[in-house]
Amino acid sequence: MFVHFGKTEKLLNVYEDELISCDNCNETTVTYRIVQKYYQISGIPILPAEKYTGMSCDNCGYGSNNVISENAKTYEKLSKTPWYLYTGVAILIGTFLFYIIHAIYAAIIK
Repeated sequence: MFVHFGKTEKLLNVYEDELISCDNCNETTVTYRIVQKYYQISGIPILPAEKYTGMSCDNCGYGSNNVISENAKTYEKLSKTPWYLYTGVAILIGTFLFYIIHAIYAAIIK
């Protein structure tokens, strides 16, 4: 049985901003991509990691990751982390609670 550990990315949202111009061609066809990185074990999300914003121009194809601007921060705040990225934590907490409750129940029965 193979267990795969790693960090994966999930595209959260795409925003088209017509008020910002491209750094390369000065056209107003900029698209922001909000991406959430998360840790996973065998395809099961464990914990979300950092979130970043990528920017690309639809006109010239120029793009960059980890954009730091006021618009990027605003779009990151609008893009909430999905609840299912905490699945691994929920499984671990559920397992520990099960064993604790089982131990308490076994101690009461004796």
